[in-house]
Amino acid sequence: MNGEHTCLLATVESDAHMWNLVYLQLWLSEHGVSVKNLGSCTPVEDILQVLAQGRTQLLVISSVNGHGHYQGLALIEEIRRRYPNLPCVIGGKLTTSQDQTRAVRQQLLTAGFDQVFIEADAIAAFECYLDTFKKRARPPFVLGTDTALSWT
Repeated sequence: MNGEHTCLLATVESDAHMWNLVYLQLWLSEHGVSVKNLGSCTPVEDILQVLAQGRTQLLVISSVNGHGHYQGLALIEEIRRRYPNLPCVIGGKLTTSQDQTRAVRQQLLTAGFDQVFIEADAIAAFECYLDTFKKRARPPFVLGTDTALSWT
């Protein structure tokens, strides 16, 4: 992506963990992605404010506190209302049990996330997604007059 595309990296509001975000920021940077990391305990409004700037090409939500599922659903609902075409992914420890995480994966996809990365192969699967994303990425989008995103 060579710095011309921006990835917005955040977590859900209740997740105070930062190490996962630092790791992903470094990992994405090593893969040629320009990253804006909003840090831990990210309020939905902060994410929406950055998205309104019109430079985000990919939203990545990482959660390790076990509450990513519920708060991720609320977040993607807000995102899809304003930015229906923005690529959005979520991953990490999204519930308090691995069996529950597998079960809620489909809920998160149905709600609007493009991919949900869980299990031991999450990073490998994310890398495959990122490679595909970079191949099809278009120029940065900007806000249209109706607050929907359009490509320039």
